[in-house]
Amino acid sequence: MLMHRVHGLICHVMVCLGIGIILIAPSSVCSQEKTDTDTIKVIGKSTKSEENPTVAREAAIANGLSAAVEQVIVEIVPEDLLIRRFDGVMSLIRQQTETFVRGYKVLAEKQVDSGYQVLLAAVVLRSRLKAAIDQAGVLTKKTSQPVLLFLITEQYLGKTAPRYWWHPEGADETMIVEDALVHEMGAKGYRMADRSAFTSEKYDTAALNATAATDIGRQLHADVVITGEAMVGKAKETKVTDLKTYKGTLTVRAYRTDTGAQIAISHASNVSVNMDDAAGEKSVLSLLAQEVSADLSRQLTSFQELPHKKSFTPIHLRSFVALRRALDAMPDVKRVEIEALTPPTALLIVHFSGSAREMVQQLTEAENDAFHIQIEKTSAGRIDVTLSP
Repeated sequence: MLMHRVHGLICHVMVCLGIGIILIAPSSVCSQEKTDTDTIKVIGKSTKSEENPTVAREAAIANGLSAAVEQVIVEIVPEDLLIRRFDGVMSLIRQQTETFVRGYKVLAEKQVDSGYQVLLAAVVLRSRLKAAIDQAGVLTKKTSQPVLLFLITEQYLGKTAPRYWWHPEGADETMIVEDALVHEMGAKGYRMADRSAFTSEKYDTAALNATAATDIGRQLHADVVITGEAMVGKAKETKVTDLKTYKGTLTVRAYRTDTGAQIAISHASNVSVNMDDAAGEKSVLSLLAQEVSADLSRQLTSFQELPHKKSFTPIHLRSFVALRRALDAMPDVKRVEIEALTPPTALLIVHFSGSAREMVQQLTEAENDAFHIQIEKTSAGRIDVTLSP
């Protein structure tokens, strides 16, 4: 399911062997949040801009809005949890500040020698902020978080074969993208399996299937095993400078080790600029890990309370990833997030600038050899479509 923001509308798209789009009028959303807001008065500050005073004013307003949201966070989150999950909470807020503010009024403003200052009255959506924090799982107590194990191959520049750590001598090998994912997921409260004692020769292949991956996960006492592939290459070089552009992709799938059920899938692509190959590879892999970890955390949180007997039919990976890439490439799509995954269905949140009709048109035009979309039913509040390979 895709949730699509469009001029105040929220649109849900169910991605499965079928997709459904549900439109919710803005009044429905506002009525839920109207009674749970805080009006915060704060002072926003920015440094001086010689070239454009307007830039300094806008920066001061942005600074003030962030401060207003942070004040509400201090009230929402217990002090001990905020201290332990500070990095994860602040990372979430930095990425989405504008979504937690309904509006603001500039009460006073002035230019000073050091820059610009504004006094704001900002209306912060407490309920939306609390829901986002809960949804991201950044406040879940450490003891309740699942133990994760990463089984991700990495293929670098100029290498014909990928690296992986689960060969007989690889338990202590350093993997760039794995280290970055461990750091990001650890900041969100997840625990990691200890792979240092792994010595089996049974799984000495880069191409692990789900059964082999979950077997390794059980041996190392992991609750969730995350498989995937990371690749780094060079984008087309310009001859203007010594800087080189590195492009990378990362695709991961998560499985419960008790049932073997696939419970999450995520894909990211990004680029980084550097003069040094090693530094460029590390930079782009770190960016990919940041993007994927945020997506994974949201999905894993949805499955933590599921009964162990729950099982799912795996979603068609190629078609789903192709759809995600097509959405990312649409000029009117600002951001795509996987909210939940219950194969063969998925819930995506798509931030889209345009109408619901325009979104359907762009989805249809985005079809390629990897996936096809068929519109089944369209109404004022819902659009049903089918996704097929």
